[in-house]
Amino acid sequence: MEAEVHVRRPALLGGLLFVVSAPVHFFVPQDVSIAISAVTLGIIGGAYIGFGAQANDSMTLALELLVAVLFGIAALAGLLWHWIAIPLGLALHAIWDLLHHRQIIGARVPRWYIPFCVVYDISAALFLVMLYAF
Repeated sequence: MEAEVHVRRPALLGGLLFVVSAPVHFFVPQDVSIAISAVTLGIIGGAYIGFGAQANDSMTLALELLVAVLFGIAALAGLLWHWIAIPLGLALHAIWDLLHHRQIIGARVPRWYIPFCVVYDISAALFLVMLYAF
């Protein structure tokens, strides 16, 4: 069994990733910003596919694939329907993270991943609402 990577202060690291990645949205047109956000949500939503594959359980993998598809649909809805689908998808992803953290459902994930991802997801969701709504 492989040793788990230890990340110190994962929530701080998630916040730092947000701070580094957010400024691009101030320098591109809104439609490009929405596209960047949609791609980001799609990537974030697909992250659990790898964890599901590591579980060596077809039901866990199927669940993670299904949920990744739903996040992909939210990203596509943000592009084709309304931008609000993207921050909603990010907020729902934070909930999905927390369900994994409590081991309520889904694949086992490294302990550091959850606080890292929750901080990024919530920060990005709030930022996008403030950016696009005001």
